[in-house]
Amino acid sequence: MNWLALVAAAGVAGMGTFQILLALGLPLGHAAFGGTESVLPAKLRAASVISALLFFTAFYVVLARGGLFGLAGESTPVRIAIWVFAVIFGVSTLANIASRSRWERFLMAPVGLVLTACCVAVALGA
Repeated sequence: MNWLALVAAAGVAGMGTFQILLALGLPLGHAAFGGTESVLPAKLRAASVISALLFFTAFYVVLARGGLFGLAGESTPVRIAIWVFAVIFGVSTLANIASRSRWERFLMAPVGLVLTACCVAVALGA
């Protein structure tokens, strides 16, 4: 299970970093939020900040549930949170598949699917 937690942690750290770059105004917006803006407007930059915070929370949760923080992964909040993130990443995958943005369909959707699968496996203790 540790290696799946590490894969998920690497993925969410990468996605969190991507969201920070979007929030800072880098022209990466074609791979996020529907892909209609190269540089995100202020409201979507704020959404990127919130997304980054969620990704970095997920980073802790997958590592904790994966047993990399002692007994923290056995706590009820962590057990619930890993399932919440599995659902969030699953819904995100579906949204990215339906997106008009090629970047979201061909890059973000597979990343979301991997994160979903890893979170489910880590949640189940696989």
